[in-house]
Amino acid sequence: MPLINASAPPAVEGTKGTQYVVFFASGEPSWCPDCRDAVPALEAVFGSDSAPAAHLVRVGERPEWRTPDNKYRNAPWNVNCVPSVVRYEDGREVARLGDQESQQESALRKLIQ
Repeated sequence: MPLINASAPPAVEGTKGTQYVVFFASGEPSWCPDCRDAVPALEAVFGSDSAPAAHLVRVGERPEWRTPDNKYRNAPWNVNCVPSVVRYEDGREVARLGDQESQQESALRKLIQ
């Protein structure tokens, strides 16, 4: 299933099953070089019909992201770098890849196994 552009992360608390959320810098192309570099790996892993769905959530333009009160930097998301790929199982975070790991197809494939 392709990456799903989402205006906000899906509700994870109290949900059953596995969900993936990709926190990504805003813009087309993204202002963040790490996000731009992660696109091929993200598309390779989440881009096929047999792949799990992943919600792509934009954290804002660079000035918005850089503020300490950006809503994704705080609980419940606690994102400190973009891109970040987070795996939730039954409403709980069980794994997270930071900016460097999110660019590696092998790390992403390990995350979804």
